[in-house]
Amino acid sequence: MEPNHKLALIISYYLSKYDRKSLTNLGYKNFTEAFQEIGTRLAVKPNTIKNMRENFDPLHPNNRVGWYQRELSPSRIGVVEKYGALSEAALTAVVKDILGKYTVEHDKFNNELVAYTKVIEDDSDEKESNSRTFTTRGLTGLRAEEIFLDLFQSGQINNLSGELIDKRHDGCGYDFEMRDEPNYRFEIKGLLSNDGGISLTDKEWNIASELRQKYVLVLIRNINESPFVTLFNDPFNSLRPTKRVYTTIAVNWSIESSQLVDSPTNYRITEDHG
Repeated sequence: MEPNHKLALIISYYLSKYDRKSLTNLGYKNFTEAFQEIGTRLAVKPNTIKNMRENFDPLHPNNRVGWYQRELSPSRIGVVEKYGALSEAALTAVVKDILGKYTVEHDKFNNELVAYTKVIEDDSDEKESNSRTFTTRGLTGLRAEEIFLDLFQSGQINNLSGELIDKRHDGCGYDFEMRDEPNYRFEIKGLLSNDGGISLTDKEWNIASELRQKYVLVLIRNINESPFVTLFNDPFNSLRPTKRVYTTIAVNWSIESSQLVDSPTNYRITEDHG
């Protein structure tokens, strides 16, 4: 994938995540104008920018359905994972930086722009077949993680604040860790509806048993309609999962829907979170 297309992915993700607010932030009157001007600036077809935005739409609470029936390719996953934790202000700055500094001439593709793109995988045929992809279930998880990040950054997770460390690819049994005290670790789970159970890997459950009060299970239900967040502090103590052993020798701990109804920290999201 050419560098200008990787930059286009970052901007398209921003357009999807912040929807019409992104147009205001960037000074565009409408999406048609945005696609045209961004496409011209990056030497990418305007319709390609539009299609890229629609790749990310299933992750965000806008009025567009997007390409929910398609898996995210490695490049799209890379954008979500590398840029999803940025605040609106930070991501806006990145997008404006790209639009302000990029020119088609390769000698003008400066080191800062290279840094933006080198963390994004290419979509070669080999990588398409061997790299991880996200199905509908995976998209639900990504959407839940995005909601959590937005809520945490706005102080809506028990009024907590501070820097979060992304641990999603460390295999440590949780998704995010607070750098400073109270140093909570957060494991994020999402459900498309209000009902349904969840599964924890054996690693996640064992870490929950070790960290106890420092481990917080964040469950986000009804993820595409009116998200509803429940926090379980010390889930090892408060929940009673059923052990299920699969033929792959992977162990999950399943928690039934009935256990997820009541929690001391249970509230509905009413404000715009992104």
